[in-house]
Amino acid sequence: MERVENKGFVYEFGRFVLDPKGKTLFSDGKPIHLPAKEFETLLLLVENNHRALSKEEMMEALWRDSFVEESNLAKQISRLRKILNSDGEQFIETLPKHGYRFSADLRRTIPVAEEPPILERRPLKGSTFLYSNRETASPTEKIKSIAVLPLRPLTAEEKNKVLGLGLADALITKLGSLKQIVVRPTSAVARIADALADPIEIGRKLDVDAVLEGSIQESEGRLRISARLIRTESGMQLWAENFDEPTNEIFALQDALSNKIAKTLAFELSHTENKLFVRHGTDNTEAYEKYLRGRFHQSQNTPNSLNRSIEFYEQAIALDPNFAEAYADIADAHIILFNFGVRPASETILQARESVNRALQLDRDLSRAHMSLALIQFLIDHNWAEAEKSLERAIALNPNNADAYHRYAYFLMQLGKFDESLQKAEKACELNPFSNIVQNNIGMTYLCARRYPEAIKQLEKTAAENPHFSLPRRLLSVAYEAIGEMEKAFEADLKALEIDGRKEFAAKLREQRDVVGISAANRFWLDETIKAKEAGRISSTGETQGGAVPAFFLASRAAVVKDREQTLRWLEQSLQEGDPTLAIIKFLARYDFVRDDPRFQAVVQKTSYQ
Repeated sequence: MERVENKGFVYEFGRFVLDPKGKTLFSDGKPIHLPAKEFETLLLLVENNHRALSKEEMMEALWRDSFVEESNLAKQISRLRKILNSDGEQFIETLPKHGYRFSADLRRTIPVAEEPPILERRPLKGSTFLYSNRETASPTEKIKSIAVLPLRPLTAEEKNKVLGLGLADALITKLGSLKQIVVRPTSAVARIADALADPIEIGRKLDVDAVLEGSIQESEGRLRISARLIRTESGMQLWAENFDEPTNEIFALQDALSNKIAKTLAFELSHTENKLFVRHGTDNTEAYEKYLRGRFHQSQNTPNSLNRSIEFYEQAIALDPNFAEAYADIADAHIILFNFGVRPASETILQARESVNRALQLDRDLSRAHMSLALIQFLIDHNWAEAEKSLERAIALNPNNADAYHRYAYFLMQLGKFDESLQKAEKACELNPFSNIVQNNIGMTYLCARRYPEAIKQLEKTAAENPHFSLPRRLLSVAYEAIGEMEKAFEADLKALEIDGRKEFAAKLREQRDVVGISAANRFWLDETIKAKEAGRISSTGETQGGAVPAFFLASRAAVVKDREQTLRWLEQSLQEGDPTLAIIKFLARYDFVRDDPRFQAVVQKTSYQ
């Protein structure tokens, strides 16, 4: 298809101006952000005003070097109609069984050169705040949900990347304390932002009304940030501003950003909300930078990154011994490492208790501290009543705390309150729709409730969407086993092994199955795991370390082959190891064959909650 050569003109139709050179659509003089492919689609239609275009020639022009489904074109057209037809005027016509036609009173004009916008300097706590004198759009509909994207570093330095995510995380925490708006958590935003580049696409993926995006650069002792707030559905820019401050005025920058958002969205803050909104955990900028680095590593949620986060939190506390947030996050990192089975209780629990107690001594209104306290109260103290109080307090202080709802759901599952657990999990999903661990635990709840068709459907979906996540595969194995599908159960276990890096052992188990059958292969697996336990090898790497193979894993493998003595032996050993996941045995059909044994009942009794 022949394209029009643009020599600097723009297209005008109705209240819209389409600038091909600037790749921008204006509505009543206000810029509307369009993803690249939507802009190309609109430009193609406009360039062929009043001409019928077939779907085939549009697909060829827009996706020349790619194969995409026809539905992609339909989606672009649908989104463009929402933007262009806001006043009821129809510009894009559907031609049944053919394609589309753009029809408008179209004018091509060469715009008069515009003077550049004036950037005025105003003092802000000893720093400089730059803003454009151009007006931006005011929201016509109330913004009810928002995603704050990590600020893009303009240089390749890791420090700027850490600052970009850290400042976004801090802003998410501030906005999360407000009841008037749903704020996507850092974990969800960072995950999607890594996969997608366009802020509008990210906003649509996260299902939010607006997106805050921007860039960050630290240079010559100054911190420069450009930020803008965009409405997701229309691409309308609600505001755009620049900040240029000394590096040691990072708190003033945070306040300016958060206050601008609150003002733009017309929030009316209560006294308590205003107190939480303006609070700073420390006035020491160096300590705060260490803390942001800790948050950056903790967001990766792997054993190595959690250990690294603790190092930075400790450095922050050394610089400011009254930094409550740093103490709270040290506690959370320690307890998560324990829950992962990476560190024993002897290395984590005392430090976690001391850190969370110190955090709450410094600040009773810290949501994350109450959430960390709840983990200790539930997993270690088995005190459900106090853990529930702590979770309720964490949610009251931060209604957008998706992790608090997730932990609430997990605790309720452990108590056998499955319907209540699923309700809390639904709220966690609403706040963080892309959390693989929340989705996994929904499947685990169905499994514990013995609702196997729902468990299998949920876990298969989670496994398919998270191919590098082994846990749903392990739970699928338990679900398939419960309905007598031993071949599928065995294969799900092997896929989990492969994901965890044990492809050679998985191949050996497949060979055993093919030669001597599944039952014998499962017995071989148990025997090999016992040897590894006694030798102190880490099951995923083969490295030697005392107590590296969890006793609960051996109990699980023994239960698969219905070895009564070995199952009870390793369950008792798991109790001695303090495994926080042991309480789940009371619900799993895998242990029905020993359920009437006094030794099993004693383990269940000792893992019960007050």
